[in-house]
Amino acid sequence: MAMATSAFASNRQSNDRITLKNGDVITCEIRSLEKGQLTIKQPNATSTVILDWKSIATLQSKQSFVVVDNHGKTFSGTIHQDTTDSMLLVEGVSSASIPHHLVVSIQETDTRFFRSWRGDIDLGMNFAQSNSQKQLTLQGDLFSQTMKRVIGVSASTQFTSQLETSNTRETDIKAEYFVQLRRTRWAEGGIANFLSSSAQKINLRTSLGAALAMRPIISNKTDLTFIGGFAYTVENDSSQATTPRSNSVDTALAVQYSTFRFDSVDFDTTVWVYPSLTQEGRVRMTLNQDVYVKFYKDFYFRGSFYDNYDNRPTVSAPTNNLGTSLTVGWSFR
Repeated sequence: MAMATSAFASNRQSNDRITLKNGDVITCEIRSLEKGQLTIKQPNATSTVILDWKSIATLQSKQSFVVVDNHGKTFSGTIHQDTTDSMLLVEGVSSASIPHHLVVSIQETDTRFFRSWRGDIDLGMNFAQSNSQKQLTLQGDLFSQTMKRVIGVSASTQFTSQLETSNTRETDIKAEYFVQLRRTRWAEGGIANFLSSSAQKINLRTSLGAALAMRPIISNKTDLTFIGGFAYTVENDSSQATTPRSNSVDTALAVQYSTFRFDSVDFDTTVWVYPSLTQEGRVRMTLNQDVYVKFYKDFYFRGSFYDNYDNRPTVSAPTNNLGTSLTVGWSFR
């Protein structure tokens, strides 16, 4: 973890100035705003501090940021707000004024690659003495947003061993790259999904494609995204079938929903559906439900549920593969 902290260390000056509505004045480095939380780093502090965006009266920074409003429009430049509940002024190549309550995201800009990323990583282990069952779960997420581009990667892997049964493993990786279309709620880009499941006898299923994304809801409490496109899928089964490898062209549809309450819990739901265009009648689906509960600074508990569904699975494989996990994680910005 020390290496990760060093890799994301900032070379920015800690001379940003924030005034809270209770009159407190804070000199700091503004790191980010997301889901109604303003993350700051004070001089000589060993960790970040999170403030409720609603508690901010004024702020001023000479550093450059990428700012997103509730319509999905992005702006880049220095930021300052002079009066309580007034307008956040972004001054760059072009200036913009955004009402304080309509500011959804503020992210630092930096020429270094890793400074544009934020994310989390968590680990969980379970053991049952009665049947010597052991389960190891590792999960992580990465996200980056610039003036035009949005990149997201999520990954999870789960390994289970038990006496007198075969070991099982489940690995799921999803990646997205989108470019905003003319400062609208729409974006175009590419998707890549990878699945390996011993329970469903899948060595590796790879889906690569192009898609459009639309965010009808963008706020400090709720985020909703629809994705639609096409994907080329290559599936390598681990069964003893004479043709363990198959290719298909699929429609790719997704719904991503997140809702958050400050100092409470974070609910994230992602559903991907793949109706096949070349294998008539076949439909695949992946569902991921995560609940985050922060318990100390940047540390949290995550409860996860997943379901991988295939109405035409490999011979002798189950139609559904369900799983749950409880992990402890750390988030970085």
